[in-house]
Amino acid sequence: MLRNLNNRRAQAVIGEYVLVIFMVLGVITAMTVYFKRAVQARHYDALHYMVNDVRQRTAGIYNGELYLHYEPYYTNTVAIVERSASSTTRVLSGGPGIYQKVIDESTSVQVNSETAPPRDFDLTTPTGS
Repeated sequence: MLRNLNNRRAQAVIGEYVLVIFMVLGVITAMTVYFKRAVQARHYDALHYMVNDVRQRTAGIYNGELYLHYEPYYTNTVAIVERSASSTTRVLSGGPGIYQKVIDESTSVQVNSETAPPRDFDLTTPTGS
């Protein structure tokens, strides 16, 4: 029995390759949690550094509250669109089937968009799960 396994060396190599591939995939999968945490920590540090730097530079000039987050999704937008169109068709002299068509169109758009500040986050966000 051992002599038969000794002659079949190439078959054991394929199993080792498969085992190494699964181990590498397992390590990469386990490390994604740590990569994600590292990226989130960089984002957190950059955000707090930026706000603290602005607070230090504007000390004594601006005494208002600086917010860490900006949510452009909390907007109230009102748009008024007015359209008017008129067309005139007339037959021209000079032969049958020759005509002229004049189209006059105008469009007017008024947009008023208001973004809620971060302090109104709780007032504009629906509660519930």
